[in-house]
Amino acid sequence: HEHEHEHEHEHEHEHWNEEDHAQMNNNYRNGEFTHMCPNPEGNFSDQYPTVQLSSSMTLKDRFNFTLSLWPYMIPLFVVYYAEYALQSGIWTSIGFPVYDKEARDKFYIASNWVYQIGVFVSRSSGSLFTASMRTLWLMPFLQCINVVVFYCVAKFQFWYNYSLLFLCFYVGLLGGSVYVNGYIRINHDLPKSRRELALSTASVADSFGILVSDITGLFIQSCLYSDNDISGAIVQCPIHR
Repeated sequence: HEHEHEHEHEHEHEHWNEEDHAQMNNNYRNGEFTHMCPNPEGNFSDQYPTVQLSSSMTLKDRFNFTLSLWPYMIPLFVVYYAEYALQSGIWTSIGFPVYDKEARDKFYIASNWVYQIGVFVSRSSGSLFTASMRTLWLMPFLQCINVVVFYCVAKFQFWYNYSLLFLCFYVGLLGGSVYVNGYIRINHDLPKSRRELALSTASVADSFGILVSDITGLFIQSCLYSDNDISGAIVQCPIHR
């Protein structure tokens, strides 16, 4: 009798789960849902219906889902914009001495090699720990500080030798950490039925960050070239017109 009672209880539990899931999907289709926002544990899968497959989502559903990924996409965009603005705009304007093109090329190659080592180290650490959402947002802010520091170095030359490569390594650490932890958090926080779509959608953020940084990097380089009386800029600095 106890076995039959347990079986009936399990059947009733499954029945209520199905009804609950059906109601969740109906609410979702009718627009009665709250955009995802990470709770203190960084997991908001409870606020989002997990049974509706990505393939059944309408265009509006996908758009709303994309908007709900802002806690991950903004850090990815910012950190990629910052580090590629460094590479395409600022590091090309540093050399010892700066007016020597060969010296600038030499520093550019060295800085990118050291940067890639930092990226490799930080991405390899993804299996060791997972950053909190607060840390995920802090690292892009620190990367923006690096942009300001390197810009001032290139402009005023107050710290002007190859010891700058240590800071290039730090840039790589931050960039790689945001990348790996951003996607790890998506994989950890979102329900399984949403992960593949979320991962592919979030990747647009870093790609867009690279695109914007490559464009603005041309103007950053032009301004630094103008500050250091270097010719060869592709565009005109908007500040020094």
